[in-house]
Amino acid sequence: MPRITFLGLGRMGSLMAARLVASGHDVTVWNRTPSRAAPLVEAGARTADTPGKAAEGAQAVISMVTGPDAVGEVFWGEGGAAAGLADGAVVIEMSTIGPDAVAALRERLPERVRLVDAPVKGSLPAAESGELGILAGGSAEDVAAASEILAVLGKVRHVGPLGAGASVKLLLNLVLGASYVMVGETLALADRLGVDTGLALDLLEGTVISPMVPHARAKLADPGTTLFSLGLAEKDLRLVLEAGGVPDGVAAGARNRLGSAVRDGLADDNISAILEHLRRTE
Repeated sequence: MPRITFLGLGRMGSLMAARLVASGHDVTVWNRTPSRAAPLVEAGARTADTPGKAAEGAQAVISMVTGPDAVGEVFWGEGGAAAGLADGAVVIEMSTIGPDAVAALRERLPERVRLVDAPVKGSLPAAESGELGILAGGSAEDVAAASEILAVLGKVRHVGPLGAGASVKLLLNLVLGASYVMVGETLALADRLGVDTGLALDLLEGTVISPMVPHARAKLADPGTTLFSLGLAEKDLRLVLEAGGVPDGVAAGARNRLGSAVRDGLADDNISAILEHLRRTE
């Protein structure tokens, strides 16, 4: 089995790295907060002090961090992973960073290193069970080189050339973020018009956003744990706009609403927190 380095142990990354360890792969992990690596080390992973040391000798280096700036820091900051990359290694960039950042990553990486962009569709339960949708961009040869590893994490779909994975992930997250804002604004209007929340949700089940309604209903009843944070959703809509989204359209409006919730301290809450936030503030 190839030796794998996994960079970034947030909630999603930790579950993905744990899948690789459990499958018997030789995995070295690194995280800015070292204590997050402890459960993985106990399960059989190794750890390193820097991304560069973690990447030494690895056939595959996976990064799963918060955004473009974090990717740059992990690869080219002090002790960055770029210095440790072996000839022929495949870098699998799984963060949501947008196609421009993927292109910049390819430009800075040495030609002797392969690159696949492979953001994921799905949340924490899918990561834990190995049922993520993996949206892979890159040459057929490079995606094939990464597919054995990625198959441990979920179902791989080759969506096009390098950057295509990052592009389609923005499409999906635009719909996700805007849909939550739309439901929140609908419920806020229902409140102002004196329409019962349960009735409003019942009626929404017969519309094009009906798949959203059970999630909204459940989260209004019990916010539960954070599966996809509101702050990351706001970041993703910023990337949508930077990638060419309509500057005064739905994406921009949804980002403004999410940004207001972030400023009110809800960045770490589940994206569904926007529902009650809009009912309080609209």
